Order: sequence, then structure tokens, then C-alpha cells
Amino acid sequence: MLQWTTRFGRLRALFCGLLFALCVIFSFPPFAEMGMWWLALLTPLPLLLVANDPVIRPSRAAVLVGLGTLPAWLWTHWWMWDVTVMGTPFLMLYLMAYPAIFVWAGNRVVNRFGHAWIVLPVVYVAVDYLRAHAAFSGYPWYLGVQPLIESPKQVLAGPAAIGGNAGMYLVGLFSAVFIWQIMKAASGERLVRHSLNAVGVLVLWMGLGVLGLRWGNEEADRINVGIVQLNVPQDNRMQWTDRQRYYDWTTLRDLTIASSRDEFVTPDVIVWPEGFVPGWTFDPISLQHERDFGLTWSMIPRTVDDAPELWGMPDRIPATSVVDELLVMQKGIDIPMIVGSVAFENLQIVRDNDDWVQYTNDGMFNSAFLVDGGEIGSTWYNKMHLTPFGEVMPVISNWEWLEQSLLGLGATGMEFILSAGVEPTVLEVSLEGKQVSVGTPICFEATVPGVCRSLVFDGPDRRAQLLVNITNDGWFGQSDVARRSHMLIARWRCVELQTPMIRSANTGVSCVIGRDGVVVEDQLSMVDPNDELIGYLNAGVELGSGRAFPGSGVFGAAFGWILLGMSGAGLILTFVQKRSEQSAGTDE
Repeated sequence: MLQWTTRFGRLRALFCGLLFALCVIFSFPPFAEMGMWWLALLTPLPLLLVANDPVIRPSRAAVLVGLGTLPAWLWTHWWMWDVTVMGTPFLMLYLMAYPAIFVWAGNRVVNRFGHAWIVLPVVYVAVDYLRAHAAFSGYPWYLGVQPLIESPKQVLAGPAAIGGNAGMYLVGLFSAVFIWQIMKAASGERLVRHSLNAVGVLVLWMGLGVLGLRWGNEEADRINVGIVQLNVPQDNRMQWTDRQRYYDWTTLRDLTIASSRDEFVTPDVIVWPEGFVPGWTFDPISLQHERDFGLTWSMIPRTVDDAPELWGMPDRIPATSVVDELLVMQKGIDIPMIVGSVAFENLQIVRDNDDWVQYTNDGMFNSAFLVDGGEIGSTWYNKMHLTPFGEVMPVISNWEWLEQSLLGLGATGMEFILSAGVEPTVLEVSLEGKQVSVGTPICFEATVPGVCRSLVFDGPDRRAQLLVNITNDGWFGQSDVARRSHMLIARWRCVELQTPMIRSANTGVSCVIGRDGVVVEDQLSMVDPNDELIGYLNAGVELGSGRAFPGSGVFGAAFGWILLGMSGAGLILTFVQKRSEQSAGTDE
């Protein structure tokens, strides 16, 4: 009988991990957009079941649960194999570890303190927060709660406006407590009591959701935006020849002019994707260094496929030609533009003994710039949160030799040369009769609540009325799942901050998101008949207004850490208790 129970316990743990994986897979895009978002409510259930009663040794149950979750990570991250064959298995192990950590730690803490209805949800959310924000600079993707942004009228995501930076985790706590009560009621244990508890949690949850979504929902100004999208594969970008750069500029130019002349919506501002000014830099001082140095680009094709559409070009052109033409174009259309490029700190250009040109600097930044009146703005935003393992290796990058060794082993061709910005600089766009303040989270930053909040609010006071997320989703290869998930996660920032977001994506989902998290418009006006992912999108959006929800900044900054601290302290006490009991037994 003992062997049967052990075998059952193993199968049960593995099955619960698999059930968790299926809930993740089918609650995220593309299935979330088909109405299956509600499966996110069930995501905590299998892990809660095993943590509460693992049947077998908790450590073994935890390993089996983690193993069972593997299909979720393979499905959501298959595109990673094209980026790093060696690194992807380590990412799979890393993601599998967190459900296992919850089962093991949750079981220990609930056995020590009881009150499973609140202890297990607290530990569950704490482990999510650990992965998303505390460990290795954070990876806040594919958390079980995120598809709830698709709930009717976004009401289940609404408490995020009250919760500040940790608003999503407040929603996650509601979700876990609610599903625990449903589970206990379904088991027949105190049916009436647990049913009433579930109803009470849901009413409170939805009530706070309505309150959060209505907070600061006063009449606000509207502006029209134009979004330009290209479809340049990431492998092409890594081998971006000078000739291809110039050709892509002509495409961007034509799309921008088409957007500015749209017969239905005339944009007040036009946005380009991340890093798509085809040059080496865009900050004025560095550009002047390039001009003074006399740097040029070769327009001679390297291969037969090197932008054959270009013809009649000289053999060489000044390296600043694209930027100079862009400034002339912007002045001609007379519409402010927000573009992504590179900024340097103390750039120096030198020629070595082999006649190669080298750029030396004290800092290289992934940046967002404002162009207006044919000039580049004197201030710009430098990306503050570098993408972990995409732009920086957390902890590992402190040792350059170790970073280079690992890159050579698992991601040949990649370089981690960017520096992190330190200031949440807001771009001030001057329009006729009004000034619009714009925060510009770059790529991965749209999934990081703290970064976006620092751009929109200074304490309770509003700094920005609009978020503009410029991103290059070419990294995801052919994975539309990853691209649409990136957009889904970004929608939480709109609810948390009651601020709309404009997304301009290369090879991704360019769209306008309202301040309630609703996608207002995501259909491109096609300009290239041969590629449906190349075009522009013009639409209107209502700006954010009003102050932050009272106390949300302080609450949000502390909430996740409090849950993590409580869970960690509870786990430590389980070991202290065990040692105390062992000591007492020895004394006797």
C-alpha cells in the first residue's frame, strides 16, 4: 500500500506541474485573445494542491512539479533556441525552479504556521515576485496572473491602479486566495463557509478593480499619434550593412511621410521603433565627432542580396547622411518625432594601425530622442533597466572575462556593451497650444513596473501624460506568441499608472493602448503590399491626467518585498523550530 501511495504521489506531483503548464500555455496569447484568459484563475490551483499536501516527500514533489511545468517554458520560449542553443536549457531549468521552490517552501511554512488559506497564497505571490523583480534583476514574463488583463472591462486587473509598482501582485494575491476558497468549497469541506468566502473575496476584488479603474478618470486632452513599423529580422540587424541601413532609412522615410499625409488622422507626433535611426549614434555631440572625423559609409554591395533595390548611389556617403536627411524631412513635415538610437558619453573616434575605425567611450546607451524643428532635443532618455541576458548578464557582467567566456560558449556574435541610464528623463513635446510630457520605456522596460512608474510619477505627482514604448521584437524570430505576450504584459502598466501607451515595434505588435489597458487600435495601414508587417498606424488617444492613487507609490514599493520577507522569515523559522526540537530531544 505504501508503494502504491508513493507512486500515486509522484504521478500526482508530475500531473499537477503539467496542469500548471497547460494553464499557462492556454491563458496567454494567442489563446487569451480567444477568450481563454480565465484559465489564469486556475493557474495557482495545481501548485497550491501539492504544496498543501504533497503525499510524498516535499522535496521530491517539488522536483516533479518543476519538471511537469517544462512544456510551458518550451512553448513560450522556443524562439530562444535561435538566440542561444547553450543558454536555453539553463533558462528552462531556471524557470522550472520557481514552481518547485514554491511547493517546497510553501509546504514547510504551512506545516509550521497552518492557515493555508492565506499562507500559501502569500508564499505563491512572494515566489512570483522573487522571479520577477528580486533575483538576477528580474524576469517578469509569463506570470500566471498576467492574462487577467483580458477580463471583461479589465475589472480583475483594476486593483493594480491601487497597488502601485506591485499592483499586479496584489491582483495575484486575490486570485490565489479566491481559487483556494473555490477549491475547498468544491471538495465539500465546509461548503457554505468557503463558498461565502469566495464570494466575499470576489466582491472585494472587483470593487477595488472598479475603484482603481475609475480613479483619476477625469476629462483629459487627446492627441493623435502616428506609429511606424518595419519588419527587419534580428539576424539581419546583427549584420546590418551600410547599404542596408540606407535602404531601411528610405523605407522609414516613406512610411513617415505617408503617416504625416494620412487623409483621416493627422498625427501630432510620430514614433519610430527602438534603435531604428540607421546610424551609429544620434546624440548631437557624438554626431559632430563623426562629422569632424569625416567618417563615411560604403555603398558598394557586399553580396548580391545587399539592398539591390538601391541604384545610382555613390561608392561612399558621409556616415551622418541618414541623420542629416532625417532632420530635413522632419522639419519639412513639421511633426515632432520620437525615435530610438544610440547615445554616447565622451565618444572618441580613432583609427588604428590597420586603418580600422574604433569608437571609444565612457558609456554607450540605448536611448529615445525627440526631434522637433529639424533639431535633436538637448535631453533624451537612456534605458535604465537593461534586458537580463539580452543586454547584460546580471552579476556575471561584473567580471568581463567571465561574461565573454559565457557569450563565446552560448551566444556567439552577441555583445554586452550597453550602459544603464540613471535618470527617468521625460521628453517634452510641444504641440500647438499645449505641452505633452512623454515617458519612453524601451523594449523590456515596458514589463518592469518600477521603471514605468518612475517615468510617469514623482511620488504622487504626475510627470508624464503618455507612455511611448519603442521596441525591437525581432529577437522573437517567428514566435508571434512572444510578441503578443510582450504587448499583453505592457498593458498592465497602463492600468497601474492610469496612463495610455503607444507601442512602436519592429516585427511586433504596434498599437495604441488606452489608460484602462484596452487596445484601442492595432491595425496597420499597409504601405508595402509584399509584407503585412510593414506600415504605419495613425490613431487618437486620451492622455493620462491626475495624481497617483493615494499611497500607491509607498504601498507598491513595499508590498512585494513585505510578502517576500514574510515568506523568507517563515521559511527560516521552520529550520529554527526543527533544530530546537532536535536539541530538546538530545537534552531529554
